[in-house]
Amino acid sequence: MLLSGQGEGIGGNMVISDFTKPELDYFREVCNFVGSEKTLFELRSQGVPLERIAEMLDMSVDGIYKVSRKVNRKINKTL
Repeated sequence: MLLSGQGEGIGGNMVISDFTKPELDYFREVCNFVGSEKTLFELRSQGVPLERIAEMLDMSVDGIYKVSRKVNRKINKTL
């Protein structure tokens, strides 16, 4: 599957909000996001910055970066 943001996650910054709706739906279906991963994915798809998500989820910025890396790894596995 060729995706609009395909190369961005490998060796660069992945911007989840740059993906199209069908691509986001595909990730929701195949990535098996759980707990805070789901929340982070949904908020990032709306363009919410990681620092704001950390505040919203009452997590440290380091903690939210860890969750973000997990989400990005799952997305990269599907590309």
